Amino acid sequence: MERKITTWCLRNLMIGVTVLLLIVACVSSFTKPLVSFAEGSAQANVASGAEKVYLSSAQAVFYLKAYRKDGTLKTVGSGFLIGNGRALTAAHVVKDAVSYEAVFEDGSIQKLLVLGADGDTDVALLSVKEPLKRQVLALSDDKPSARHGQRSFAIGYPLKDGKIITEGIVNAPTAEVNDVIRLLTSAQVSPGMSGGPLLNEEGRVIGLISGSFRTMNGIHICVTVEDIRKLLKKSNT
Repeated sequence: MERKITTWCLRNLMIGVTVLLLIVACVSSFTKPLVSFAEGSAQANVASGAEKVYLSSAQAVFYLKAYRKDGTLKTVGSGFLIGNGRALTAAHVVKDAVSYEAVFEDGSIQKLLVLGADGDTDVALLSVKEPLKRQVLALSDDKPSARHGQRSFAIGYPLKDGKIITEGIVNAPTAEVNDVIRLLTSAQVSPGMSGGPLLNEEGRVIGLISGSFRTMNGIHICVTVEDIRKLLKKSNT
């Protein structure tokens, strides 16, 4: 009788251990996917590509309004801050106007003055009156400043309240267009984005949006960093 009881106890103990092992296995199989999913979610929250560039650069880009002498609106475009109370835009945006305003994303408006412009390269240097502390953009110091096939990001205002970012590549860092060296990009550009920045993956300026080809669909024209630096140097002398 005592032997039967011992055998019964051992049998129940083995059954209990087996059930416990099965429970542990089931819990482990459900936990691993949940942990993996959580880790994946955390990684997805880290900005990359266009999102990263936009977060680090967009607040420096403003909507630019140019007015005639009679106070009527002549044209609109985009511009961006480069620090020390200065900003850049395309020369054709400010041409033949007499007063200018920068409208920022938060709705604030700052007066602008033109410090210098080069109509041949299509770049203009602006002074921002009473500048607030905002993001500023730095020019690329890479040598060369842009490369064939490099990812590029254009930011600007095709609509007054619609700042956008587009992504493409540098099709040609130096291409001769109407006897002027230009940077060509496939990052989509629309009217109103003229004067905005073309950025690399680090958020540094590799070009300034100037226009588009009428005969080459999807390829757009930018002022090179080298021509921007020439105007900055000239304006500092």
